Amino acid sequence: MEQKPYIEREIKTWKQFKDFVDKLSSNWIFRGQANENWELKSSLERTNFFNKFDGIETTFLIDFQRAAKHFLGEKEIPESIIEWLALMQHHGAPTRLIDFTKSPFTAAYFAFEQIEPDVKNIAIWAIDTNLITNFVVSYLKPYYSKDFEKSHNLLSDEIFEKLFFQNNLDCIVPVEPFKMNKRYYLQQSIFISSGNSINPFIEQMDFLSDANYKPLIKFIISADLQKDVLTDLMKMNINRATLFPDLDGYARSLKSKYSIMNNFEESIKINTNELEFLKNENIITDDK
Repeated sequence: MEQKPYIEREIKTWKQFKDFVDKLSSNWIFRGQANENWELKSSLERTNFFNKFDGIETTFLIDFQRAAKHFLGEKEIPESIIEWLALMQHHGAPTRLIDFTKSPFTAAYFAFEQIEPDVKNIAIWAIDTNLITNFVVSYLKPYYSKDFEKSHNLLSDEIFEKLFFQNNLDCIVPVEPFKMNKRYYLQQSIFISSGNSINPFIEQMDFLSDANYKPLIKFIISADLQKDVLTDLMKMNINRATLFPDLDGYARSLKSKYSIMNNFEESIKINTNELEFLKNENIITDDK
């Protein structure tokens, strides 16, 4: 049986997930998916045209650039390939980028927000960018030695641009555009890019085979926790209105708000439990 390039962790409660991610460093980033059976794929990989002929991704990018310049102000025009791909991703065009976030709770929101009725479990992916960055720098150095000397061993935009257009190396790369639109800023977005657009994303993780641990975790969590999770996230001010700061985002946030709202009987029970809790904590008393 072929070994998976990631570790699976079944999570029983929302508290268990919060306790787990609380122990992770800030090197970890997260992605929520509303079905555990969905594979980790880029939007380009999910299309039916990405491997029709060599260079189709570059052709697609050029077509987008040609049209986008008619809709963008001078200061809005991207200055690097990473920024162009992020802009394409933002507007729904397929790219080799996969959206992640620095916040495990934002990832949880996207996983739990809209779950289909027949789904039993959602998935939240976590990936250690520090380990991946160290490995990918070592992996790419023989190909771009002069560029790494110039960038002082950092993954520069110029190195990524060469990787993108050569499109022949199997690896994955954390990338973060210098220019971030308001939505990506609020969502604490960061991207993982594949080294090429030909082979599946998961297969391109093979360059990490010498790592002392697997830097990718798949948390599997019951969809039955949806109401509890969204209620808790609402208290953290994580909802569609705050993650998508426009009228459409606010309108869609109302759907989630009213979906998790308690009915009258539940509200009475909660209020009674709350009253008892406050009495036990001596916050309120029966004294008049």
